[in-house]
Amino acid sequence: MRLYSIADIHGELDTLKALWNNLVTNHNLDLSVDKVIFTGDYVDRGPDSYGVLDFIYKLTQAHPNNVIALAGNHEWMMIQYYARGTQEDKELWEWNGGLQTIASFQVAGFSGCPDHLLRWLAFAPLKHEEPGFFFSHAPAPRESYRNILHRGLELTPDELIWTYHQDEFGVAKDHGNGVIGVCGHIHQLKKGINEPRFYDHYIFGDAGAGCGPRGRLCAIEVKTREVIYA
Repeated sequence: MRLYSIADIHGELDTLKALWNNLVTNHNLDLSVDKVIFTGDYVDRGPDSYGVLDFIYKLTQAHPNNVIALAGNHEWMMIQYYARGTQEDKELWEWNGGLQTIASFQVAGFSGCPDHLLRWLAFAPLKHEEPGFFFSHAPAPRESYRNILHRGLELTPDELIWTYHQDEFGVAKDHGNGVIGVCGHIHQLKKGINEPRFYDHYIFGDAGAGCGPRGRLCAIEVKTREVIYA
């Protein structure tokens, strides 16, 4: 079984389709055997968030045991916008690319996020574990980076989707027992890096798709650390 991770897509449907075609055509992806873990941030910034959600939703319905879609902070900003709709929710989501997502729903003929997609995302897991690997959208933080009230306790939802620090190596928890963390959330485009980053204890898969003209999208076979681009 090959185990792939695909990080932040941010509304780049054409890029996602190109990557998926590459996996199927050139790397013989077989979802009766292989697994794909999407680590969140499907929406915002790019031109077709609706199309990305629809594409991944259909994959999870057709292959529920072999395609896992985690929620990221951008999905949760959208959920809170539709569920609570406070001015703070509105401003936070729109400032982070929500206007492009709303436009993509309208182009597809919807006044907002379709109910079935909103329910699916609201119940999407925030973490997933496979033998030797721990997947989440954001890097699970070391104890020293956690709120003192949370130290020693289970990771909170905010820690699984929002943890951010420029020192990605330093912030990422060592899960112990040889377990490798796999996440997205943090790209390094400002440093001129548009590739995933690999450490002994963590894989950062966000290569900047939807966040800048040099951003890329890739799938990582986490066991071998092979990187496959769109």
